Amino acid sequence: MNRFSCEKQTEIIESLRRGAWDADLAKHVATCAICADTVAVSQFLLTDQRAAAVLPDPDFLWWKAQLASKQMAVERATRSISLVRKVSYWSVAAAGLWIVFAPGHIESAMAALSEHEIWPAGALSQSALFMGVGALVFALLGCLYLARAEK
Repeated sequence: MNRFSCEKQTEIIESLRRGAWDADLAKHVATCAICADTVAVSQFLLTDQRAAAVLPDPDFLWWKAQLASKQMAVERATRSISLVRKVSYWSVAAAGLWIVFAPGHIESAMAALSEHEIWPAGALSQSALFMGVGALVFALLGCLYLARAEK
């Protein structure tokens, strides 16, 4: 018949808690399977308890979570600003390339506009008219950006 306990098991558990081993107990553990299992389980639980004691401070964890939350909010808030900046850079680059590689279109558009007397003569030069049209285009883009639905 198999035994489930040993008469020295409680004495071994107490010595494990104290951290002091006797030579007689060490000899008994070497010969008794039940006490050897008790020592193995106790040592495992003690190492698990030491590992659990290494947890960081809860206040530090809370602070890190709040910091991560704020950083995510800043990224979410600046995502649309970054998008508008990229669109404006690409628009300026496209307008610049169009001006450089298609100067004939600008001259024909300015000539067509100069035939119609909208403003008094000499009030606006061609460059000021071009800048005004560009400002209107960028204002339109800004209005479209503000009117778009947020996710």
